[in-house]
Amino acid sequence: MSFQIVDPADLDTGRGPHPAASPFEKRVGEAIGITAFGLYQVELPAGEETVPHDHRDDGAEDAYAVLRGNGWVVVDGQETPVVPGQYIAVTVESSRYLRAGPDGLVVVAVCASP
Repeated sequence: MSFQIVDPADLDTGRGPHPAASPFEKRVGEAIGITAFGLYQVELPAGEETVPHDHRDDGAEDAYAVLRGNGWVVVDGQETPVVPGQYIAVTVESSRYLRAGPDGLVVVAVCASP
């Protein structure tokens, strides 16, 4: 097969295999056969959070793209508002998590070790 298409609405939500797995993620990369990096759609209901984590042990880099809703990225205890259309990168050593605002928060998360 030369390509694969998946609609995240067709995927189950649940924790993936990585240490920072969130119960609100959809493992898009796994569904389309990507193995070089992690690709997830994280669908946080209002007030929910992802798992606080850093990547000191594995050196993985995280990037997030905000699709819908609003909320905050919390990096080393500092809360910064996020809205659709923004991209976020966090350094390997910094602790981070996402928290949804009153409308929920949907982000695409990409993670990989250089």
